[in-house]
Amino acid sequence: MLFNSLDFFAFISVVWFVFRLLPNVHGRKQWILAASLFFYAYWNWPYLFLLLFTSTIDFWAAKFVFFSKTKRVRKFWLVASISGNLLVLAYFKYGHFLSENFQNWGFIQNQPDWLDVVLPLGISFYTFQAMAYVIDVYRHRLEAERSYFQFILFISFFPQLVAGPIERASHLMGQLRELKPIDSNKIIGAISLIFWGFWKKLFLADRLGVFVDAAFQHPNESSSLQIILATLFFGFQIYCDFSGYSDIARGVARFFGVDLMLNFNRPYLATTLQDFWQKWHISLSGWFRDYVYFPIGGSRLNVSQTIVNLMVVFALSGLWHGANWTFLIWGMWHGFGLVSERFLIKNIKQNWFHRYLVLFWIFTGWSIFRVNHLSDLGLIFSKGLSLHSVNFQGFNLFHSNSEFFLAGFGIISLLLIERNWEKLNTRIWQRISSSNQLQLLALGIFILIWFGKFKGQDFIYFQF
Repeated sequence: MLFNSLDFFAFISVVWFVFRLLPNVHGRKQWILAASLFFYAYWNWPYLFLLLFTSTIDFWAAKFVFFSKTKRVRKFWLVASISGNLLVLAYFKYGHFLSENFQNWGFIQNQPDWLDVVLPLGISFYTFQAMAYVIDVYRHRLEAERSYFQFILFISFFPQLVAGPIERASHLMGQLRELKPIDSNKIIGAISLIFWGFWKKLFLADRLGVFVDAAFQHPNESSSLQIILATLFFGFQIYCDFSGYSDIARGVARFFGVDLMLNFNRPYLATTLQDFWQKWHISLSGWFRDYVYFPIGGSRLNVSQTIVNLMVVFALSGLWHGANWTFLIWGMWHGFGLVSERFLIKNIKQNWFHRYLVLFWIFTGWSIFRVNHLSDLGLIFSKGLSLHSVNFQGFNLFHSNSEFFLAGFGIISLLLIERNWEKLNTRIWQRISSSNQLQLLALGIFILIWFGKFKGQDFIYFQF
């Protein structure tokens, strides 16, 4: 576990307090870099050297790419950088998975001990961020960063280091050069964003996780109703957990004068699958679009090649989430859904039925994503679709009726707030005086402390 919520809050408070006391930009950058490296080392300090090692390679590779005179040399360093990142990612994230399958298929007798390693925290995020930087330098969209410490700060900036968003250097690097304390008129907005993230995590995601874990841990003992509820609840759990972290990261970054990109834009209000993927994990979707989908041809070629390109991108997106066949199937599930939507039902008029079909597809996909073992997938689907053994035993997994009520209240509140987000933000919240906003935030924090689940559960995407 990295930090529990209270430790994280204390860490942020100390970092910001010292940050405000420092008189110049150079000192503030040094302090944030030190805090970021400590933040990562606190989890597992030897892996800090892995982060620094791969980042150093990318820093010099980008400089060689930028200053090389010939295209051949530039391409060599680009390939060297990308290959190095992918090899490190493959070893730590996929080595054990591949050897386990080779053993099951009879190609090897025993798994090598050197593949039994702990997955470095946030490696999928900071690796993709570094690769995007080198590729953008190669494409002449950026100049290579001349300061090594500035580049390490870009890779390790602690609010978004372990779970994104996956930032582009063109957006983040310049902001990190001019770190400055937050304007006083923006403090309440930053606190509100942090509170909203913690509310989604501690009030809703961790509460729903109790039911979800129990139902998916032993699916053979779960009723159809439990499986259906667990799938529905997991869809909201992973959204609140992941978007909650993104909100916290964006709010914390604002205290240091940095605006991180929006990573979630109310995805469950999407009208199509394409719309959903433009609203869900926006930084990753954009990464695969710009650095995989477009380079292999995108939709510029014939229909069959476009279908292949889409399936390739979503297969890779599924594998990005983890070394498990279920993630690959989940990615292919969404790839097939997008292909069907784009080429088979594109002329069907969108209505309420189409929107519910989109949600059905998304939440069915979450059952694939969440299942612990591939062998459980058929059981989950059969129970979820056959509606046999429908009973209300599943409600007992909340240990009390009040927990189930709070979970339902949280989901309904979330949907209502996001459905009316613009109205609540522009017509109501911004018209309230600053003192009243602070009072409402204080009340919300008190309610969160009273009803939140403070059990130190890590954010789900820390494992990716």
